[in-house]
Amino acid sequence: MTDGRWSMRALAIVSVLVVGSAPAEEVQVRRKASPPGVVTVAFVGDVMLDNGPGNVVAAGTDPFAACRKLLLGADFTVGNLECVLGKGGTQVLKAYTFRGAADSPRFLKPYFSVLGVANNHAMDFGAEGLVECLAVLERNGIPQVGGGKDLVAARKPFLLEKDGFRIAILACNDFQCEKWAAAAAAPGVNPLREADLLADIAAARKQADAVVPFVHWGPELVAEPYERHRALARKMVDAGASAVIGAHPHVTQTVDTYRGAPIVYSLGNFVFDYYPVDPPEWTGWVATLTFAPDRPVDLETRSVVLDPAGIPTPVVADE
Repeated sequence: MTDGRWSMRALAIVSVLVVGSAPAEEVQVRRKASPPGVVTVAFVGDVMLDNGPGNVVAAGTDPFAACRKLLLGADFTVGNLECVLGKGGTQVLKAYTFRGAADSPRFLKPYFSVLGVANNHAMDFGAEGLVECLAVLERNGIPQVGGGKDLVAARKPFLLEKDGFRIAILACNDFQCEKWAAAAAAPGVNPLREADLLADIAAARKQADAVVPFVHWGPELVAEPYERHRALARKMVDAGASAVIGAHPHVTQTVDTYRGAPIVYSLGNFVFDYYPVDPPEWTGWVATLTFAPDRPVDLETRSVVLDPAGIPTPVVADE
C-alpha cells in the first residue's frame, strides 16, 4: 500500500448506448466511485460477441445495458473477451470459432477498464487474427492483458490505479495452453506455466499494492475445480496474489478463501449464447473485489442470467 490517505476521485463520465436503438443514441451515465480509502474492481466471465450476441450488437443494441449498474458500480471492470475482433486472419479448424461483431468495440469501451485475452479463442483466426484483434482494441482505447506480439508482452501485467493505489492484473490461459502460447518472437497468449506465473505474481507485487491473477482454466460445465487448481491458487496467494479470479468452465464454481484472499475458480458466462449440448439456462457472476487499508480483500458476487440470445440480466434487480 503506497499511502493510506487517498483523496476522493471525481466521478468519471462515460458514454453508453441505449438498448434497442439503431443507430444507438448516446446518454451520459456515471461510473460509481468508491469512497476515499477504498478501491473496487468488478470481474465478469466470458464475453462472446459472435452468433446470438453478435446479432444483438449488429442490430445496434447494447448487450450490457441491463447490467449497467453492476458494471459501472465499481471503480474498474475486468472481463474475459472470448472472441476475436477485426477481419484478419484465417479461421482455425476447431469445434467452435468466434469473431465478434464489427461494432463490438463501441459497446465494450464504456464498460470495461481492461479485457483479458488469454484464452482458447484468442487465436481462432491464427496469429494474424490475434494481432489484428489487439490492434482493434488499441485503436478503440480498450486496454487488454494476456496477449501480445511475443511472450514478454503477453506476460506483462496491466496496472489499475486509483488515488495512488495500484492493482496489477495478470492474465494467463491453462486450456491447451501451449497450443496458443506466445513465443519469444511470435504472437500468442500467456500460457499458464506454474513457475512463470508465480514469478510474475511476485514481480508484480513489487510494483503494485495488490495483484489479481485472472486465469482461464478448469473443467467445462463442472461446478467444482480441479484439485490441482485449488493447490495452485494457494501457491499464487503465497507468491503475493491478493485474490484469484477464474473463467472458462462456462458455469460458476466453488469459492474458497486462503490466508484472507478470495479465490473464485469460475465466474461462468457473462455474454454467451446457447448450443444443443448446453444447459437450459446460463448463469454467471459479477464478482466485485473491495480493497481497503488494513483489511482483507472483500468479495461480493451478484448473479446474472442469460436470455436465449446470450444477453445477461441481473437475477436481483438493482433498486
